[in-house]
Amino acid sequence: MKRNVLITGANSGIGLALLKRLLEDDYFIFAHYHSSDNNLKSIKSDNIYPVYGDFCRTEDIKRVFNKCLEVGGRIDILINNAGAFSISSNIEEISEDDFDKIININLKAPFILSQLTLESMKKSKWGRIVNVSSIGVKYGGNPGSAVYTISKAALEKMTICFAKAGAPFNILVNAVRAGVVDTKFHDLNPFKDIKKRTMMIPLKRCARPEEIAETIVFIISEKSSFTTGSIITVAGGE
Repeated sequence: MKRNVLITGANSGIGLALLKRLLEDDYFIFAHYHSSDNNLKSIKSDNIYPVYGDFCRTEDIKRVFNKCLEVGGRIDILINNAGAFSISSNIEEISEDDFDKIININLKAPFILSQLTLESMKKSKWGRIVNVSSIGVKYGGNPGSAVYTISKAALEKMTICFAKAGAPFNILVNAVRAGVVDTKFHDLNPFKDIKKRTMMIPLKRCARPEEIAETIVFIISEKSSFTTGSIITVAGGE
């Protein structure tokens, strides 16, 4: 049976790398995007259905889920990958608007989508949910990016809660704690010296998005049928 996958933030970075990898295995993919779908448009496949959604809006989060059900009948696998980042020079300068935006996208949207898909997955007694977290949870990030780190720490704890709820129904819920990944995401932080940060990694390089994607591919496969409630670190030794 072909599995239906919802990938949030599928137009770039880890989400796009995962989408391309899953197409190789003949998954049907609901590809969520927000600011642009330019990369999705460049991929010619009948197994992609782009879905727009602004995750600062609760109605959009629910609309994305409902559209997936309308088109595909079910969501077998949910990848909560979409993320927002905002940087200030210090913690005192973080605005309430930035706080709300980051929490909505990084935590509230995954929570609502997980709630909705969990109920849907119970009917088939099978499901996979993967939350994409950050190595910043381990080290605390820096004060100016505090809200991002807080949101990802909460996302990891949410993972464990949903894993307990899903276990009786063979719904496995895990998180991937990604290290420093070579994406444009880091361009958002003008205070980060990426070369200096890279030298702190034992492997002395950033991860490729494809490397994080391969880990997710394994987690959602039947080869990982006894793993749930786990925070799996892919961070080059950090």
